[in-house]
Amino acid sequence: MKLPWFIRIICHPILAFLLLQACGSSLSHEKEVELWHEDRVERLSAERGWLKLAGLFWLEDGTHTFGTADTNDIILPENSILPEAGSLTINGSMITLSPAEDGLFSINGEALTGNLTFPVENALEPEHGRLAFTFIERGGEIALRLYDQQSYVYTGFTGIERFPVNAAFKTEAKLIPHEQASSLPILNVLGQVTDTDSPGILTFELGGEPLSLWALGEADDEQLFLIVADHTNREETFGGGRFLYVPNPGPNGTVLLDFNKLYNPPCAFSDYTTCPLPPPENRLPVRIEAGEKRYHQYF
Repeated sequence: MKLPWFIRIICHPILAFLLLQACGSSLSHEKEVELWHEDRVERLSAERGWLKLAGLFWLEDGTHTFGTADTNDIILPENSILPEAGSLTINGSMITLSPAEDGLFSINGEALTGNLTFPVENALEPEHGRLAFTFIERGGEIALRLYDQQSYVYTGFTGIERFPVNAAFKTEAKLIPHEQASSLPILNVLGQVTDTDSPGILTFELGGEPLSLWALGEADDEQLFLIVADHTNREETFGGGRFLYVPNPGPNGTVLLDFNKLYNPPCAFSDYTTCPLPPPENRLPVRIEAGEKRYHQYF
């Protein structure tokens, strides 16, 4: 079964995660977390990192003009492209890009001549200078996701404050498999709900208190995804909860949960995201004073 969109988007750094896991046994816990955090910031700042996200435009069927002029349907950043740079036409799941000039855009390094029609699932990324267009589908609706290498979020990024690394928030968990195939309805910030596969529930203790989290993913995934809420949210940490990946231990297997690697969802940095929110089952009745704190620069 195909993974839900939010897990596919967020889990692209699996290789880096596994490399850090492999190195972890020979590193101090604090150094391991520090290396993980450095990699995390590098990915945020990448060409398609969340800090470069600069717009999200929902597109109904029909034609939508774009450019820097304020007469366009889609207004792009000043001095980034022509005032009237072209149009996007939506017809069901098909997108047609019609640039105002040949060579205005490139795809995979090749100059685009004429118009280009493609389905939204093709994930083509037309580029012009500092800009890149990507397209997403959510609940049957198509949106243009704009990346800008000069995004004010990126140029103003000040780093992410974190709690001190604390070994008390690294604990062993056991994966209790569901008796039958199960899914959990996951609400996102747009109000959309996605039924998401869950192979089981991770049970563990913190400070002697028994707790549990529903794991998201499929039974044979290399990693499991956790959306976690706790009593630090809103004040010290992001109000929409935080994310964590852990290796999949398999049915009744054990794995270390390191809450020092809890990280902010993309919504902590940008208004142009579609983040999933913690389900009620994953709202822990404790304070997790570990991992990333709230990013206060713009939010």
